[in-house]
Amino acid sequence: MVQLAQTKWDSPTTNEEAAERLAEVLNIHAITARLLVNRGIVDQETAIRFLTPSWEHLHDPSLLPDMPKASARICEAIKIKERIFIHGDYDVDGVTSTALFVRSLTALGASVIYRVPHRKADGYDLKIKALDWAHGEGANLVVTADCGVLAHEAVDHANALGMTVIVTDHHEPGKTLPNAYAVVNPHRHDSTYPFTMLSGVAVAFKTMQSVVKLLRPEHERAFLERFVDLVACGTIADVMPLDGENRVFAKFGLEALSRTRKVGLQVLIDGTGVDATRPMTSDTVGFSIAPRINAVGRLDDAAIALDLLLTNNREEAAQIVDKLNDFNFHRQDLQKAIFAEALLLVQDKDLESTRVIVLASQGWNSGVVGIVAGKLVEMFHRPAIVIGVDDAMAFGKGSARSIPGFDLCAHIRLCQHLLQSCGGHEMAAGLTLKMENFDQFDALINEFAAKVIHSEDMVPTLMSDGLVDPKVFSLPLLEEFTMLAPFGLANPEPRFFSKDLVLCESRRIGRDNSHLKLRVRTPDISPTDCVAWGKGDFADTLVEGQSVEALYCPQINEWNGKRSVQFIVKDIRTT
Repeated sequence: MVQLAQTKWDSPTTNEEAAERLAEVLNIHAITARLLVNRGIVDQETAIRFLTPSWEHLHDPSLLPDMPKASARICEAIKIKERIFIHGDYDVDGVTSTALFVRSLTALGASVIYRVPHRKADGYDLKIKALDWAHGEGANLVVTADCGVLAHEAVDHANALGMTVIVTDHHEPGKTLPNAYAVVNPHRHDSTYPFTMLSGVAVAFKTMQSVVKLLRPEHERAFLERFVDLVACGTIADVMPLDGENRVFAKFGLEALSRTRKVGLQVLIDGTGVDATRPMTSDTVGFSIAPRINAVGRLDDAAIALDLLLTNNREEAAQIVDKLNDFNFHRQDLQKAIFAEALLLVQDKDLESTRVIVLASQGWNSGVVGIVAGKLVEMFHRPAIVIGVDDAMAFGKGSARSIPGFDLCAHIRLCQHLLQSCGGHEMAAGLTLKMENFDQFDALINEFAAKVIHSEDMVPTLMSDGLVDPKVFSLPLLEEFTMLAPFGLANPEPRFFSKDLVLCESRRIGRDNSHLKLRVRTPDISPTDCVAWGKGDFADTLVEGQSVEALYCPQINEWNGKRSVQFIVKDIRTT
């Protein structure tokens, strides 16, 4: 069995003076002020802006590269009834981007056709085949959604057909941009846009906001409120940092999601079993909505999920949601099987010298390997690249996930001469390679990583907001914490650690006994319920009455009309 390093607990050094000042001027609890300071918010103006997101906090969309010419060209197409072809991607970000374009353009009277690629049949990105189809359908204007910034060949083909291409994307560009009429991307090297970490659907949203400002300026606010639910789904699902503009999108988008008028989203939310009477959270999207949309794109045709986001027929939506649930169950089974096989392969590696885990196997579904890569990163705290190989053992398609501080996409591109294609972000990427180059690629990416990733970087680390006495957590304080939501990347849920907790109860729970139920107390607090998801094995080492240390997220638990403090335990140590 592979030995894992013990998880390290760490916390930032809080600027106590700034925290005291914020607590006083904002009239908030000292612990809440500490949370703000730990997230880099140290002055009153920034704190108020953070705690009260506003539509006015969004930047002018015309500041994005090529936006003025892109939106003007789309307006022209709408006015003259020129057919517009929207080409998206097969993940949540791409599907929501496509749905946003199709719905908003149609509402403006545009003639629209659309397509999202089939992962296996078409592959990623804009392709010549799709352009030929759209050209045959009479489309003159092509607008990409969450793709296209690397599609040089396809854009050149479109140009040769006399089509105009507008790329809207958020992936890292290559050394040169495709020869499109406009390339709207906050990551362009010449971009001066104030916030770079937009999702693909956010770029689509800003593009259509710019179009609405030109065509129907009096409807701009209505547009923002009508489509921000889609933006929240894509932004959270694509694990974008929830600060800056994304905080506005997530805050208002989750609120809009709870009262969405889009029939497909309504039925999907019902079909996940989510309690629609409670406020929507990032977890609602990340663990209930997004996996179902992603599952069909991973295993079959993402167009099924797109149909859901576009339909106005409740019966059709219910049928699609049933399909998505079935695909999600199948995805979970595949994921477990591939992960088990991946762990066996990891045992053959020398993890002392391995900086990037690179695995490949015939039969691994290329739509699921990205999730497996993420789980390997979580377990071994080093980048992972997992590749599914075709039946002929000639080519492999892989997904990669990284750790903070290692720009995965940039380092994979250093190996580009060994690859058929690659692209992505700092933390996630995709690639295709000839399997004859597998060993060379494995060695080279590890050679590059060895210069950047050091031994201490591969020790799993759980960050917290510091040591506290658990008696501080009251219902009013935890309600105050909700001002900081939505939580996610760059704005984690409040997390603390406490010592000298006496264990009152420890038992396995869940359908497969994989989770842990605890009760802990101190001399100052009565027994408090705790849940540790996925940590059922800890039950074998815990003894009632012993003293433990725990790192946890304090939450309000609501059950049978009663509200109580509950700790969601992330790690536990015996003392």
